[in-house]
Amino acid sequence: MRITQSLVPQKGMTLITILIILLLVTGIGALAVKYSITSLRIASNSQVRQLLIQSADLPLYIIRNKSPVVLRRLDNVVGLVINSNLPDREYVFCYRPQTQKNFAPIDKVVQISPYSTTGAAITTDTMRLISGASSSLCDLNSDFGSARTGVVTQVAVSLITESVGEVEKGEYLPEGTDSSGAAHLGAKITGSQRIRVTTTSMLPAYSTASISTVQSQCLSTSQPRLNDNTEHPTLKTLKDCISGYGIPVVSQTQEFTLANTLIEVSKPE
Repeated sequence: MRITQSLVPQKGMTLITILIILLLVTGIGALAVKYSITSLRIASNSQVRQLLIQSADLPLYIIRNKSPVVLRRLDNVVGLVINSNLPDREYVFCYRPQTQKNFAPIDKVVQISPYSTTGAAITTDTMRLISGASSSLCDLNSDFGSARTGVVTQVAVSLITESVGEVEKGEYLPEGTDSSGAAHLGAKITGSQRIRVTTTSMLPAYSTASISTVQSQCLSTSQPRLNDNTEHPTLKTLKDCISGYGIPVVSQTQEFTLANTLIEVSKPE
C-alpha cells in the first residue's frame, strides 16, 4: 500500500513535466516559424526590389545604346519629343517588349502637361490630356515586360530647356572614347538637346485593391498622372498613385544629352 501511494504523485509529476516540455517545444517552434517568415519576407522584398530596379533600368539602357541618329528619327517617341520642341509636356508610352517590335512607336503615345491651356501651372494631381488614348498606357493585366507576367513598366520622355551652365571637358564624347585622341570633336559640336526619361516599374499582383480600380485611378487618360515631378515637386506622380494601393514600385529618372556634330566624310576639292 505504501508503494502504491508513493507512485500516484510521481505519475502526476511526470505528466506535468511532459506538458511543460510540450509547451516549451511549441513556443520554440512558433518563434522559429515567426523568424523564418520574417526572413522570407526580407528576402522576398529584396528580390522584388531588385527585379523592379532591373525592369526600370532596361528602357534607359536601350536609349543609352541607341545611336543619336536613330533616336532623332520620327518613328520613335524620343525623335518626336526632340523634333516637336515642346518642353511643357510629357510623352508617355508603355514598354511592351513582348508585343511591340518598335521600342517606342509614336502611334502608341499619350501627351500630358502639368500646365493648363492658359499656361498656368496645374495644382491638382490630375494632368491635362493633350492627345492619346488609354490603350497607349500600360495595361496592368497584360503589358508585362517578360513571360514571367509580373512587372509592368511605363516610360515618359520630356524635353529640357534650362541651361546646364559651363560644359565640362569631354561631355559630348561617346563612352569609351579616349579624350586625348578625340579633342578635336569639341570644335565640331554645333548644338545639343537634352531630354529627361523617367521609367516606372510596378508589380500589380500585390495590389490591395482591384486591378481595375488601380487602372482607372493611375493609368488612364481620364486621370493622367505626371511621371516626373522634378520641376513640380508638389505634385504627386504615377509612382505615388501606384504605391498608394500597396503595389511595389520603383521609379528611375535619367537625363540624356544628344549632341549635333559636323563630320567630314570626304576631302574638300
